[in-house]
Amino acid sequence: MKIGIIGAMEEEIRYLKEVIQNQEVQNFYGYEFTSGSLGVHDVVLVLSGIGKVNATVSAMLLKEKFEVEAMINTGSAGAIDSALKVGDLVIAHSLVHHDVDVTGFGYEPGQMAGMPNVYYPNTELLRIAQAACREIDIEPIVGQIASGDQFINSKEKINEIATTFPTVRAAEMESAAIAQTAYVLGVPFVIIRAISDSADSEASISFDQFILFAGKMSASLVTKFIEAIPADLKL
Repeated sequence: MKIGIIGAMEEEIRYLKEVIQNQEVQNFYGYEFTSGSLGVHDVVLVLSGIGKVNATVSAMLLKEKFEVEAMINTGSAGAIDSALKVGDLVIAHSLVHHDVDVTGFGYEPGQMAGMPNVYYPNTELLRIAQAACREIDIEPIVGQIASGDQFINSKEKINEIATTFPTVRAAEMESAAIAQTAYVLGVPFVIIRAISDSADSEASISFDQFILFAGKMSASLVTKFIEAIPADLKL
């Protein structure tokens, strides 16, 4: 299976770049793609840049240029659920856009016109990801992740997201766009994020301090996850 891996920041993919074997680097439209192998699988890692448009373009290029059969998004996230702490691993069971509002046309909050209101990862990839997390002696947190083109750094914004989307556990800036793109393209996906900050007024300080730690935590699980995917798995 050929698997595409998307990370927004260099700090979030640094560890993965160290473990991918037989690397070949290519650039398309300013995006850097590192092809190689992890375990028995071919992988293509892309540094997408921050935000939903960058994430969408990267996901499209993974499909069009490399014909990936599945996509993984790795990186960091801010905690919306106050029970989460820095380093916790969150595997998304669903994704929403927290910054989309076309409710005036009868759509649900977060639902883009003509699109689903919630996006769901592939159930088999989700199961393997949870098992892989337990293999590294960490109990996975499985929950909803919200995305928007905003760095969340206030309790007011946390409360706004939590009120509109009561089941959201964490927020970041790419995953829902990747999920929507994968949905349109018919590509199975899974989202794995590590908490880097509490999304409050101290978020920027916490993020700067813990981004490398969160990136490595998420990348460690991604590595274990890919190694656990059977070579003959059909999705």
